[in-house]
Amino acid sequence: MEHKRSFQRRQRLTVGAAVAITATLTLAGCAGGNTTSGGTGEAADQTLAFGVSGEFPVLRTGVNQGNLGWTQNALIHRGLVTYDAEGSVTPALAESYEQIDPATYSFTLHEGLTFHDGTPITSQTVADTLNYYATPESASSGYSAFRHIASIETPDELTAIIHLDANNSAFLQYLADPSSAIVPATALNADTPNTIGAGPFKIAAQEEGVGTTLEAFNDYYDAEDVQLDGIDVRYYADGTARTNALLSGDVDLIDYVPWEQFATIEADSNFVLTSQAGPLIYVQFNTTDGPFADPLVRKAVATAINRDNINATVLEGNGTPVYGLAIPGGEFDDAATDMYTYDPDEAKEVLAEAGYPDGFSTELSATSQYAFLQDAAISVQADLKEIGIEVTLNTPDWPTYTQNAAAGNYEIGVSGGGGSLNDPAYLVPWLGGPASFVNSFGYDNAELNAALQAGISAADEDERATAYGEAFSIVEDETPIVQLIQRAQGFAHSSKLEGFTNLPGFLTFYSAYTLAGAHLTD
Repeated sequence: MEHKRSFQRRQRLTVGAAVAITATLTLAGCAGGNTTSGGTGEAADQTLAFGVSGEFPVLRTGVNQGNLGWTQNALIHRGLVTYDAEGSVTPALAESYEQIDPATYSFTLHEGLTFHDGTPITSQTVADTLNYYATPESASSGYSAFRHIASIETPDELTAIIHLDANNSAFLQYLADPSSAIVPATALNADTPNTIGAGPFKIAAQEEGVGTTLEAFNDYYDAEDVQLDGIDVRYYADGTARTNALLSGDVDLIDYVPWEQFATIEADSNFVLTSQAGPLIYVQFNTTDGPFADPLVRKAVATAINRDNINATVLEGNGTPVYGLAIPGGEFDDAATDMYTYDPDEAKEVLAEAGYPDGFSTELSATSQYAFLQDAAISVQADLKEIGIEVTLNTPDWPTYTQNAAAGNYEIGVSGGGGSLNDPAYLVPWLGGPASFVNSFGYDNAELNAALQAGISAADEDERATAYGEAFSIVEDETPIVQLIQRAQGFAHSSKLEGFTNLPGFLTFYSAYTLAGAHLTD
């Protein structure tokens, strides 16, 4: 492949070889947390009790299934690369990698890799998986990047050389997404549950509505560094119940700490609260027909919503209002963040311009599973009423909401989530591409897609800024989604848990990656 410019820098990273360890876990041994052990002179039980905010979904290969999907993937699966505790890309199933030029990567696998069922992992496994993710039928969360795979060479069983059809500055980050794991051939379809991985833990048992029992995988590539014998994952859809389970010692770690509990946990030296600003509350639309097919109506919605009120009443002040697009690291602040203002009078004028001077009625979907999303929807309902849009609420559980959103079975929705990477490239699946629960149903703008792709493949910073500037201008005119607020995403854990890290920005949802290096102390 011929390139227009030479690549001046090569990267090569390595990690240690894997050494197997022996670990066993039974359901009977997972009856309680570990926060009360100690004082006996014995080593702490290395079974972590993890309280999560809902039931683990049935995993579908490559598909973005939200926080609980990412958490499960990060525990049982691995890709070629992963994220370390600082949020930097680091080798995983690949013992090392080399970026040969801007559009070519060579990966060398660890020797002797297998999936949990003993199936060998070779370079052909890598090629088959990534080629599957490159098809629109896969609905892969990384499709926007993987569709640019031109070819994959497999010169031997340990080497995979990936050729892209253009530079992608975020390609390694897409590979590090837990949803981009390397999987067995039997899972390369939309129907087979993706439960056999190559990650540090494997599924030992699952009980619907109760929890999932994981045990350490002896043949994990980095098994010598895995200190937990297993993880007892317990489902607590209610935030108060989840917090009480931590405070009472029933669990060692919880996700989605309710904002009203932040101060209580921070005040207790037996526990550690860690939060990251990144995940979003936002509005998505069904743009196929009806009022929300009109960009002016969508812009009226963007202008009508009081983000400060949502921050104060829903997030206890633990959020940052967004008046355009949130860009990790503050890149492109002026161009991306100054698109809208809160102005109900202007919203009424725009709505009248769109042909709705007296407003209209609609159904607003959200979810009852996460109280903050339901409360945000109630706030949006009140704001839209002020400009003449009468809203009735539909608040199913989260799995039902995501299914309806991906299928277009809604009119307007209040949803939550983060980008798949800390880069403006995260916007690609949010602003178009195959239908998913993340984007607005039916919206696809070829000019916007081209501008985003130009930003990703730009040869230098000036070209990158110009391309993304064009994309942001289109977003301001079209309003395909309305980002409302970046919220603080909190984990809390016993002070006896060491090695767990809440990863920065949007990567907070991938924080379960760090449990591979965590342990419990007396």
